[in-house]
This record gives sequence, C-alpha cells and structure tokens, in this order.
Amino acid sequence: MDETSGSPSPAQAQALLARADSIGAASTNAAAWPVAMIFTSLAILGSMLMIGMQIVSHTGYGAPLLATSAGVWAAATASIWPMFQRSTKAGYTKRYLTSLAAYFALYGVALGVGVSFFRDGNLWFYIPAAIVLGGVGLAAAFRELRA
Repeated sequence: MDETSGSPSPAQAQALLARADSIGAASTNAAAWPVAMIFTSLAILGSMLMIGMQIVSHTGYGAPLLATSAGVWAAATASIWPMFQRSTKAGYTKRYLTSLAAYFALYGVALGVGVSFFRDGNLWFYIPAAIVLGGVGLAAAFRELRA
C-alpha cells in the first residue's frame, strides 16, 4: 500500500483483482452442480419410468398412477432444487427453462404415445423412450456444467 494515499500499488491492485476474479469464478462454477443434479435426477427418473410403464402396462397394474406420481415428483424436484441455489451462471434461467421445457415435452409425448398406442406394453417403444429421456436429461446436465 502507498502510505501517503492509502491506495494499493499497481502490482497489489492487480493481485487483488486476480484474487477477486478467482473467487467469483469458483462461486459460479459451484453453482452448476445443483442444476446438473436436477437433470441427472430427471434422466434417471424418466428412463426408469419408461421401463416401469412397460412392466405396468404389460401386467395391468395402474400405469396412469405410476406416470402421474413420477411426473409429480419430477416437477417437484425441478421446482424445489433451484430455490437452494445462492448464485447462478450467466444465462442460467434461459438454459434451465428451455432444457426443462424440452424434457417435459418429450416426457409428455412419450407417455401420450405409450398410453395411446401401446396399452399392453411394447419393449420396442419403451426402451428407446427410456434411452432418449435419459439422454435428454444428461445432455441438459452437461450443458449446464459446460456453461
């Protein structure tokens, strides 16, 4: 510090700015994991649901109840987790909402097609649907981690 003016020297100021920048970067990097966990959870939940729909449809044990309960839990997960975030990366809201809308639109299409056309189950539909839902969820998670 310069004793006469009380301000840091140019080298000290540069060091302080570099430290502040690293703290800010660490803060926003830490903000990505909750969103990645949301989409990883949705990927797991959605793909397991598609396999569950095959089993439930084939045996006749309440497929609508399974789909509804899984959808409610997925919506709750997607709505509650972001409330725990203290900081986010730039562009978070747009990325999150577009990824979430794409996932739930695909989820709705998969359920609608499955219930409409494959009431008694069809592995050739439900396994690829599970893979696609899992892939979309994981892609959204990695998208947020890379942002």
